[in-house]
Amino acid sequence: MIDWFGARVSALAAVTVASLVLAPAMSQAQTTVKTPTAWRTAWGHPDLQGIWTTDAEILVPFERPVEFGERPSLNEEELAKREADTRRRALDDKADRRPGSALGTPAHWFEIGNGLSARTSLIVDPPNGRMPPLTAEGAKRVIDPRRETGLMGGDGTEALNGPEDTGLASRCITRGVPETWIPSIYNNGFQIVQTSEYVAILYERYHETRVIPLDGRPHVDQHIRQWIGDSRGRWEGNTLVVDVTNFSDKARFKGSGETLHVVERFTRIDADTVNVAVTVEDQTRWTRPWRFEVNGKKHAEYRIFEMACHEGNYTMSHMLSAARAQEKIAAPDAATTVR
Repeated sequence: MIDWFGARVSALAAVTVASLVLAPAMSQAQTTVKTPTAWRTAWGHPDLQGIWTTDAEILVPFERPVEFGERPSLNEEELAKREADTRRRALDDKADRRPGSALGTPAHWFEIGNGLSARTSLIVDPPNGRMPPLTAEGAKRVIDPRRETGLMGGDGTEALNGPEDTGLASRCITRGVPETWIPSIYNNGFQIVQTSEYVAILYERYHETRVIPLDGRPHVDQHIRQWIGDSRGRWEGNTLVVDVTNFSDKARFKGSGETLHVVERFTRIDADTVNVAVTVEDQTRWTRPWRFEVNGKKHAEYRIFEMACHEGNYTMSHMLSAARAQEKIAAPDAATTVR
């Protein structure tokens, strides 16, 4: 499965974190900035173009640990500990390879070294940095982890009887929207290209490309459902607002379904930073809308590389064979065919 990590992995193995740069948390208020002329396209739109990466926020929890309460940033002592953990990962501490830890992958495969964030969570609203309570309907919903976008079929322990039993990411189909914005251990780059009528976003992970029209056209018919939804963009001052609907029920995001509604707000903070604020709403799942944010950073040497994923789908057959073998061990008298 090494092919999943792309050509940049071996190069990043040599990267140290001696030059870690603190990337403070940015509140929604801070995203209201005056766009300099240099950040304008030739046709006058705010310029979001370039290659960005969210690597600096890999170690930021999606939900805030309860002990931090409503505190959005680490203090000096806590930040020093996070930096020490990052340095240890860069040295490939074998403790990081324990089973169940990031799929047991060597720590030197993690993309680190492009900065260090002091944020206590990616979620910024509610103020406690955690997803809001579930609705009564949402609490009753049985979540099949095999339908989520996880690498395996959820926690990797359930039986894999066929390719359809694995997550969408395992099949290299998609991480989904807005899942694709959440920093992972590798391939966190994204590239934005603009014209006067469209904005295109290429994600390094699985090489998905979203083409977002800006001409005010309505969403596609509600009966048309897509893996990453249907996106429509508009400009509000210096911010690109993208409304995303028409999700497929097969592409779940943290237990949501086809009633998911996502609004993304892209704002250029400075020459090297674009803030992406993502509002999530599903009235059948959560009691209120909620928001998380990521900060894409520019680095002179960062490039988008091809992600080979599991080349030729060999890994898929290996996973299924392993599942059959595990079944045979668990029930040696059962007639199990290993394919």
